[in-house]
Amino acid sequence: MAAAFFAFPLFALTACGAGHDAGTNNIRPDNASAQVDDIKVQSVNVILPEGEDRAGVSARLINNGTEDQTLRAVALADSGQQLELLPAEGETSVTVPAGGSVALGGEGNATAVLDDPEGAEVRLGNAQRLVFVLSETGEVSLSARVVPASGAFAYYEAWAPPPVEEEPVEEESPADEGAEGTEEPGQDAEADTDQGTDENVEDPQAPADDEGEQGVEGEQGVDAQN
Repeated sequence: MAAAFFAFPLFALTACGAGHDAGTNNIRPDNASAQVDDIKVQSVNVILPEGEDRAGVSARLINNGTEDQTLRAVALADSGQQLELLPAEGETSVTVPAGGSVALGGEGNATAVLDDPEGAEVRLGNAQRLVFVLSETGEVSLSARVVPASGAFAYYEAWAPPPVEEEPVEEESPADEGAEGTEEPGQDAEADTDQGTDENVEDPQAPADDEGEQGVEGEQGVDAQN
């Protein structure tokens, strides 16, 4: 009789845990999702590649309504800090079409990137609270796990934020080098001209040495004839 008594609560707890509304069914740290009105945000993760100084959000937004909605912002719930939201190439906004969906992260998709995740206290393994702000629905909040993009989580590499593009270093062209090279001869020429000018300034009336000698010889010839 006692065995039957203890077995009933155990069965009741097991049944409760496996029910459709069980709390364990709502905890999906590797596949966070939430829904407000016509908008559902699912498959949400914060991807922080090891060794990188930026993080990104991967997600899919689904619109079950009859009107398009615009994703206006993605922010950290605790600090309110907004991620940099960039539309897909060729688009001017991140639009969730009526009866359709849009992806965040991955090649060719819109991106939501967080610079300096360390300063925002976004760390691997944490459950990061996020807020998605839409034009009609407003805020959709949830918690998503912060994952790397390597090892057991290599799948997320394709959804990681793009690396920062380094600005190209401008190299001097041969024309520039030639221009620099012509400065020194020009300076020397100016210096030579200045020196020649100084000599002439000292005695501008003094005849050249050759002319002076010829003048003396001419005088001697005239005296001899006389």
